Amino acid sequence: MLIDYASDLHFNHWMRWTENQIKLEKRIRELTNRLIENGNGEVLVLAGDFSEYNSQALWILDEAAKSYERVYWTFGNHDLYLISRNQKKKYGDSMGRLDKLITESHGIKNVVPLIKNVDVYKGKTFAGDAMWYLPQILKDWTFYRAVSNDSGYISINGYSKNDMTKKMHNDSIEWYQTLEDKDIDVFISHVPPIHPPESHEKPNGCYQTTVPFMNAKHWICGHQHLQCEFEKAGTQFHMNAIGYRDHYSNPPAINEIPRGKIDKTKSFGIKTFEI
Repeated sequence: MLIDYASDLHFNHWMRWTENQIKLEKRIRELTNRLIENGNGEVLVLAGDFSEYNSQALWILDEAAKSYERVYWTFGNHDLYLISRNQKKKYGDSMGRLDKLITESHGIKNVVPLIKNVDVYKGKTFAGDAMWYLPQILKDWTFYRAVSNDSGYISINGYSKNDMTKKMHNDSIEWYQTLEDKDIDVFISHVPPIHPPESHEKPNGCYQTTVPFMNAKHWICGHQHLQCEFEKAGTQFHMNAIGYRDHYSNPPAINEIPRGKIDKTKSFGIKTFEI
């Protein structure tokens, strides 16, 4: 089975905003097709951070599902952001936004959310969740409160900023522990469980989750905006973050669909591995 994968699409950062939603949808769907045009897998995995808007995430999923037998997705931190009063009024809190995205994605043929659940397809076991992080030391907590947008744009009713990230991390860990005796072919998370050796950044507790390794053959993750593969404790890790357009040395103009390799180290497109 061939698996195509990507994470951290951030498609709203590749588009000039317009109130004309028909035009915006057309651009998002065109960009989605550009993303997957070199893919040849049966299954597509999208490991979180679609956009700050549910409508755009659903356009991406709906368009991608036309080309795949199965599309798996989990959410990232940006998929919980409430960046306007209208969003706060519409969803209530970040979990309300996520619940709506899950519900509406269920209505798209071939699309399966992996959010604290397991799915078996053609004899292969897929499991996934965002796998929320937990700041570990004072430096991490200072970064979380003073630098990270997560503490400003993510909210859960009844929880303080600090308690919110603790709750989300604990919820992820409690579910993860139920997989201890399962053999997983592909695990999907937004947050990686380790600091990748290819990263040039110093370890930061807001960019990794601390968990014991399970018996997973492959692990697709994102969040750190890396494009790399590496092996750790018998698990093959795959990271293919698209990221923001201004992270590319020679990005296309806003609304211009990127073509080919547009950076010496990053490429805009799907990657593939076989299981």
